[in-house]
Amino acid sequence: MDHAFLLKTVTSFLAGGIWIGASTLLAERLGSTKGGLVTNLPSTILVALVFVALVQGPGFAAAATAAVPIGMLIDTLFLALLILLLKYGLITAGLLSLASWFILAFLAQKIHSTHIVLNVILYFATAVASYLFLEYGVKIPAREKNRGKYSPGSLIIRALFAGSVVAGTTIISTVAGTYWVGLFSIFPAVMLSTMVILTLTQGADFARATGKVMILSSTNIIIYALGVALTYPAIGVIFGTIVSFGMAFLWVLILHPLIQKISREKKVKYYLFLLIFF
Repeated sequence: MDHAFLLKTVTSFLAGGIWIGASTLLAERLGSTKGGLVTNLPSTILVALVFVALVQGPGFAAAATAAVPIGMLIDTLFLALLILLLKYGLITAGLLSLASWFILAFLAQKIHSTHIVLNVILYFATAVASYLFLEYGVKIPAREKNRGKYSPGSLIIRALFAGSVVAGTTIISTVAGTYWVGLFSIFPAVMLSTMVILTLTQGADFARATGKVMILSSTNIIIYALGVALTYPAIGVIFGTIVSFGMAFLWVLILHPLIQKISREKKVKYYLFLLIFF
């Protein structure tokens, strides 16, 4: 168990650091729209659920996904609040949004809703409403890609920071119970790391534009979790992970033209947000 714990922590540090470091760099190269889609592909949840399955069995990992929709709902509210508060500074925005995450996670643990269909509906309603609010209410425009060059040292620092956040999340998810494993497997480590890195390297406006897309693209995590719930008990961890990630990637490909179309429809009325929300 100790060896498995150490391996899981080191793997999450390396995988998280490399993935987030590379994906944020790619986001800067592709622009905020494509970048927001790429950076939010399954990473933290992938590592967490794989190791949970290896240590405690595929059935335990599959059961833990019941909490993922509520966890992602909390993550969505966290990211939306972070985007709104960034104009007051990164530290203020980060501390207040993280405080909101822990409060909401505590309430979710108390309520302990495991009704998967209801949880998924609540999450999707929150994600779509938050995205439309930021798109048409706050009016955060997309940002163009950056062609600047980066030193090897800056890339290493970026990877170390991201890896540390992901590894910390992994440690917590290892010692928690089934429901908390589901919640902490989608702790906004990727969102937080990505927003901090992009704010420091590209500015708050670029980070906010990328975060806006991440809110909608995070729906792929639900697809991934549903894939794990279905495939882990049936075909095992390795093939289940591959199939589930493929499902999430396909979902992102479908979302790309939809997000571009929404961004172009500047005449869409603000009441569309209210209709979808209610």
